[in-house]
Amino acid sequence: MEDLDRGVVAVKVAGGVYVGWRMFGYEYDPANPSAISYDVYRNGSRIANVTNSTNYLDASGTTSSTYTITAVVGGLAQAASPAAATWGQNYLRIPLSAPAGGTTPAKCNNAGERYSYEANDASAGDLDGDGQYEIVLKWDPSNAKDNSQAGCTGPVVLDAYKLDGRRLWRIDLGRNIRAGAHYTQFVVYDFDGNGSAEVAVKTAPGTRDGTGAALSKGPAASDDDAADHRNAGGYVLSGPEYLTVFGGSNGAELATVAFDVARGTVSSWGDNYGNRVDRFLASAGFVSDLGRGQDASGRPAILMARGYYTRATITAWGFRDGSLTQIWKADSNANTAYTGQGAHSMAVADVDGDGAQEVIYGASTIDSNGTRKCSTGFGHGDALHVSDFVLSRPGLEVFMPHEDGSKPTYDIHDANTCAVLWKGSVTGADTGRGVAADVLASNPGAEMWTNSTGGLLSATTGARVAAQPASANFLIWWDADELRELQDKTSITKYGGGSLLSCSQCASNNGTKSTPALTADLLGDWREEIVWRESDNSALQIYTTTNVTTRRIYTLMHDPQYRMQITSEQTAYNQPPHPSFHIGGGMAAPPRPDIHVR
Repeated sequence: MEDLDRGVVAVKVAGGVYVGWRMFGYEYDPANPSAISYDVYRNGSRIANVTNSTNYLDASGTTSSTYTITAVVGGLAQAASPAAATWGQNYLRIPLSAPAGGTTPAKCNNAGERYSYEANDASAGDLDGDGQYEIVLKWDPSNAKDNSQAGCTGPVVLDAYKLDGRRLWRIDLGRNIRAGAHYTQFVVYDFDGNGSAEVAVKTAPGTRDGTGAALSKGPAASDDDAADHRNAGGYVLSGPEYLTVFGGSNGAELATVAFDVARGTVSSWGDNYGNRVDRFLASAGFVSDLGRGQDASGRPAILMARGYYTRATITAWGFRDGSLTQIWKADSNANTAYTGQGAHSMAVADVDGDGAQEVIYGASTIDSNGTRKCSTGFGHGDALHVSDFVLSRPGLEVFMPHEDGSKPTYDIHDANTCAVLWKGSVTGADTGRGVAADVLASNPGAEMWTNSTGGLLSATTGARVAAQPASANFLIWWDADELRELQDKTSITKYGGGSLLSCSQCASNNGTKSTPALTADLLGDWREEIVWRESDNSALQIYTTTNVTTRRIYTLMHDPQYRMQITSEQTAYNQPPHPSFHIGGGMAAPPRPDIHVR
């Protein structure tokens, strides 16, 4: 796992200055919580020792105050954190510079169409090894298309920004990568364990790395970067396809291989015009990478998936010592039981407790070694949530609404065996939205709801326990209790309560999905930050909570399941990340994570 700094954040509030910081996963000990405390320093002077949380309200703090945090372990003070200045408001603004727009060429059926750029989805990684997160941002052209829509698009662009606003690099994926929610799934993590994150993404001839150079490694060494493989409808159904890993600090190409699984015959994916062949998903995951039947090394793999309506494939890649090597490949052509069982997202989680992570690929679970584990057979869906939702039984559960009207509207099932716990009725409807989280303290465990359930359902019993929440979109841990909050468009609300945060100058992404650029535990304590773009795309705004809580949990970024789900959060139909343990009403102390940093 990542070797992070304390992530100290200080914000001026009405009662002084709110200060939050990280507890590392390796220093958390639920059996002996008093073994560690934290000294808070303002302007170099110790002002408090905090034993029951990882935040503090300094009533005497001002906007000119700076803060450092020192862990005290067994009575011995550890190294101090970097100093953090006080924010004047509860967000950090990162100025952006949009790529130049353009015009579609004469060969396209939408020739002469002008396009500009909007900031879209984002991910996070420590790109330069300093223990702090940077933001990798995807720019989509204004003429981005759903796979079902014809028309040429402008190129997709990836930028990397430090939190102080410096842009580290810009990668232009080029004309042969089509723009839209289902095409470019970029994965940010430290794949080779050198202490700095890399970026893995599908590329093609014409892609230019963060130094401005055309791809030149592996099969890209002899390609034609001037070639335009788009047909008149804008689809890219011929020409080379690559997987490339770029360096985090400068965006330089590190390795390129042929993308596997290749297109093959386009019609074999379920249509003949290019819709289903180019449905991609991606994630990082700690899978079994030492050969079938052997243990996992604990080093992350790159997971690239293609297809889910009919043929469904996932390929696991290792990036070690500068090279990409295929670890395993799962293909429904070889095992038809999970044909058509994919979703618009996927998640990774260790569902069988063997120390390696499985891939929850819609209605199917793929074992950590690439073999099929199980499937409900309920088919495709638009949303997917994996965590410990039912506290009365061991293991993890999957909650998934379904698109096929001949199947149940939703189900919640055992992530390891796919045994169905509860399911909705068959209504003939496409259930396009669904969420699972603990938002109601009076009901044990989590609740679940969809845009068609007509109420809040207990994940434990399947029974209706309360009224339908106002949204069925995104989630975030924000206020002082352990319940999760509702996030929709550019606001955060409490179930059964009012608004907690709203950004009037911000905009959400991805049309009616109305998703943020990113939610993740980027700074401060275990609760999450939210990243929105400003409406005119001139900046990102990163909001952090200022609610003092006495719940002490290690940073969620040191929970392997939550951290890997951050790497896939922006994939296709964005989904909120979930940890491997229950956070909510009546929660037990989380187990200590078995992790190492370097």
